[in-house]
Amino acid sequence: MHKYAISILLVVASCTDKSAETTARASTVFPAPVEASAPDTIVAEHTIKPHAVALAEVPVALRLPGKLLEGWRWQDANGENLLVIFRALVSSTQQAAAASSAASAEQDMQDFERSAQLRARQYVRREGKFTELWRLQDAIAACPLDMTLRLQPGSTAITDLDHDGRSETTLMYALACRGDISSAALKLIMRAGPAKYALRGSTVVQYDSVPATQRRPTTPCCLDKLSAAQREEGNIDGYYQNEADFQTAPPAFLQFARQHWQKFSVETTDDHEDL
Repeated sequence: MHKYAISILLVVASCTDKSAETTARASTVFPAPVEASAPDTIVAEHTIKPHAVALAEVPVALRLPGKLLEGWRWQDANGENLLVIFRALVSSTQQAAAASSAASAEQDMQDFERSAQLRARQYVRREGKFTELWRLQDAIAACPLDMTLRLQPGSTAITDLDHDGRSETTLMYALACRGDISSAALKLIMRAGPAKYALRGSTVVQYDSVPATQRRPTTPCCLDKLSAAQREEGNIDGYYQNEADFQTAPPAFLQFARQHWQKFSVETTDDHEDL
């Protein structure tokens, strides 16, 4: 049986995306990894130099609802790129008020339900105007408990792993609605122009004196290959479902994704709940 007592499954909206062609040059990962413990090593040429962007530097027309979690700007073969990632939090009371000014929220558990949305957009400046390259949107709906919807700290990456002059952008984020210390859902999304590649699984959570890094599976792939006994025992934290999305990708993409998952799949009690 699973080692956690109670777990509330989160309701998430599927990632949606809209694609366009993108280009870049060379490879780098930013910020510096907080932890490196992976079998594969990526050798990066640090010629793409992303710079952090504050909200005031984001054009008004490109600002999305909520709080700016991260903003990055960099130059590549396609020109000036801009990546913005916003998170918006909405309570059930706010939702009711938006639906009808006369509506009154019931004084029960629904008063504590909240929903959150994560939105990311990458733009490139063409002929003096920003054009959208791709978009990502994910959400948690009607959560009455501790809610997590966050980027894994330090995991956002801009790379050119296949050295073709076109950049890849990788985001890694956790989602959870939980009343205990169970793991969160974890997604790694890599965009290479119109192409989208993903790993989807769960975090490894810190819950006692044993470091979570020691519970992290040495080989996190693949959940759909685990035996029935392993699934029944609940030993699935830190695994992802499969690598099917990467079948048509350059080999370097999967190598990097595996390494990145290992670096950023662990969460601690300090960042267990952040909304």
